[in-house]
Amino acid sequence: MDGLERTVEGKQPQQVFRPRRVLAATMAAAGLLWLGVLVYLFNFDGVPLKTFLSAGFFVVFFAVSLTYYGRTRIEVDSRGITCRGMVRTRRFSFADIRKLDVLPGPVTVYAIRGSKGFVHFTSFFRHHRYLATLLVERAGLSPLPG
Repeated sequence: MDGLERTVEGKQPQQVFRPRRVLAATMAAAGLLWLGVLVYLFNFDGVPLKTFLSAGFFVVFFAVSLTYYGRTRIEVDSRGITCRGMVRTRRFSFADIRKLDVLPGPVTVYAIRGSKGFVHFTSFFRHHRYLATLLVERAGLSPLPG
């Protein structure tokens, strides 16, 4: 449960990659803080509507962020990958994957380009380098630069 889970469903081993848990915990803490601020504002008279709306915005923002980090995952099995995001789930066989672009920076972004579209994941995922290497190997792509 550290971001890389190995499960067996129907005799087929599966690896599950998730974002780091600290991200979801941080979003939950920030959301609770802003919820507390919003509730606290009701104790005062004459607070402008803009202030309530601002605090409400941050409550919603951190709730959406928590949902994103809590729901997002990439499952790798012997036939391909399943990328589950906040709203949609996409399935790619290894034959569908055409390229894996790596965009380095403070947060590394990995873009998986396939025949049916693209998905991405970042270095916020636990074991993201292993996931990238696994995708390159199983999809038969050229090796990642060192």
